[in-house]
Amino acid sequence: MAELNLCPHLPSMTAPAHEPRTILCFGDSNTWGFNPDGGGRLPHDTRWPNQLERLLNRDSTGHAWRTVEDGLNSRTWLLDDPIGAARYGAQYSCSGRSSLMTSLHSHKPIDVVVLALGCNDSKDYLNLSPEQITDSARILIHDIRSALNCGPRGRPEQPPAIVLMTPPLMISTPQSLAWGYEGADRKSQALGSRYLQLARELDVLAFDVQAVASPSSLDGIHFDSQAQPAIASALADLITRKLEPDRRQSPP
Repeated sequence: MAELNLCPHLPSMTAPAHEPRTILCFGDSNTWGFNPDGGGRLPHDTRWPNQLERLLNRDSTGHAWRTVEDGLNSRTWLLDDPIGAARYGAQYSCSGRSSLMTSLHSHKPIDVVVLALGCNDSKDYLNLSPEQITDSARILIHDIRSALNCGPRGRPEQPPAIVLMTPPLMISTPQSLAWGYEGADRKSQALGSRYLQLARELDVLAFDVQAVASPSSLDGIHFDSQAQPAIASALADLITRKLEPDRRQSPP
């Protein structure tokens, strides 16, 4: 007997052969798109996760990509920060670990997770050393690898690929000091090298954003609209080279 389609105007519930692959961008205000000029959130098409999606899909002959923006202002790796959340009504926990597993299961199947945290952990009142912040990154990497069936479509038991992004090389400004970032310029420099070392140790991809973009001099913390394309382009190149070797182009 032929299968009865009670709703012929609706698409089949079976998954298409080439559903988009998912990149979860899990970060803080620099993933959310905080505008350093105080103008709220950068426009959708400007923010680096959405530019990343367009670049990866440009001239694509394989499966499409989609990015999921999961950026939260004041988000840290592990610690809740009631002071950081106070300017947002203290309505949420700033701990990335408290929301990571929910995010993984909300957006699965997931092919890649970009971890972009550590900026807020550098606040002076949290009293975290570069070593402690890096160990916090280690814990969330392990959490991703232990998440149950959150991997790619067809291979859910295989953990998503992980990209560990360094924090920006922060600048001391009146605004950054008012937010509690005294000493964060030196701390972020140390974090850059420690993140790269951790990525090698745990065999995850490393993305050194400090080498491709600088935060705005307006607040010393956030990337402005001019920095977004450089971040997206360098990250797209990394993903293409490491995760799509067949699409790698020969140098001119």
